[in-house]
Amino acid sequence: MENYNPIRVIFSDFELSKISSFISLHEKTLLVISETLLNLRPEIPSFFPEDTFVYSTSGSNPDIQIVGKIKFPEDCTQVVGIGGGSKLDISKALFAKLISNNSIPMEAIVKNPNLLDTFKPERARYKLVLVPTTFGSSSEITKWGTLWDFENKKKYSVDNEMLYADTALISPRLSLSVPKEITAFTGLDVFSHALESIWSKKRNFITTNYALNSIRLCVESLPRLLKKLDSLEYRDAMSRACLLAGYAFSQTKTSAAHALSYPLTLFHNIPHGFACSITLGSIFDYNIKENEKGLSVVLDIMQSRYGNKHSSFRDCYELFLEDCEVSSKLSEYGVKQDDIPRLVDNAFHPDRFNNMIYSLSVKQVQDIYYAVL
Repeated sequence: MENYNPIRVIFSDFELSKISSFISLHEKTLLVISETLLNLRPEIPSFFPEDTFVYSTSGSNPDIQIVGKIKFPEDCTQVVGIGGGSKLDISKALFAKLISNNSIPMEAIVKNPNLLDTFKPERARYKLVLVPTTFGSSSEITKWGTLWDFENKKKYSVDNEMLYADTALISPRLSLSVPKEITAFTGLDVFSHALESIWSKKRNFITTNYALNSIRLCVESLPRLLKKLDSLEYRDAMSRACLLAGYAFSQTKTSAAHALSYPLTLFHNIPHGFACSITLGSIFDYNIKENEKGLSVVLDIMQSRYGNKHSSFRDCYELFLEDCEVSSKLSEYGVKQDDIPRLVDNAFHPDRFNNMIYSLSVKQVQDIYYAVL
């Protein structure tokens, strides 16, 4: 067993106006920031050195065609990413371009991240600081970033140890402006990361403990937060849940639920957090026989809040989604029965399916999609 995560994590109640206390002010900086946040807080660039280059972007699920064309000063030595998971993933992709002297096309990096290893001696010259303003992706403490190729209907991960941030700055206060729907979907992403790490082949007692504590926090806090969006107490709890889930799946990676989510996002533009969480109820039933010890604790957590000792995980989970005011049906997002074959054909992501303790058949994947249609 080996667990490794080299990131310096600062979890504190701070405002962005104090960010200069946590970053190097002597580095030429590339600031990647949410356009929405920048419109709300146009003064944010003034918290950085005067020669900081600002790249602002909107939307989720960054497209590789766009990210690959982003230009920035080649003398930058520090990248600071501020925003949700997509903005942090863009920051990692641009950091990969930076440490490789912009000499490798982004398409080549995502297909073979080991190409970055050539530049390992150069990594110490650069700094990567990630500041999440949502909880969900845990991108601030993982070594990969997700990019999408919507033209060719593919999803990629830039995956290399050099993409571990030097510092992750986490302040629950920074998520206060996040709207209700995004709060719900990112919270479900946290739950999914934690649960999938428990049925991963790479799980161990450390990752399982992280994951179980994350799930407890999600079940106790996410529905309450969605009823009281300005609660710093519940945002703090969900930020801790996200951190714990990140520590878990940064070691184990995700599995089938994420694989099934990718075609839902690529073909139907369904938000990632919802897409990867909607199938968890069905997938749980297949895995509990393979890891009864860990998953029975999850069942106990769900039963204690959403049922009794005779309730199934699926029933409890549907009540949890209802409590979070989230649909449990794909049809509400425009998915039709005729779409299922294409979803099944595009769901089999080998890295994800081979990482789960239960091996799903094509028929079982089809049944899982139909169950949530």
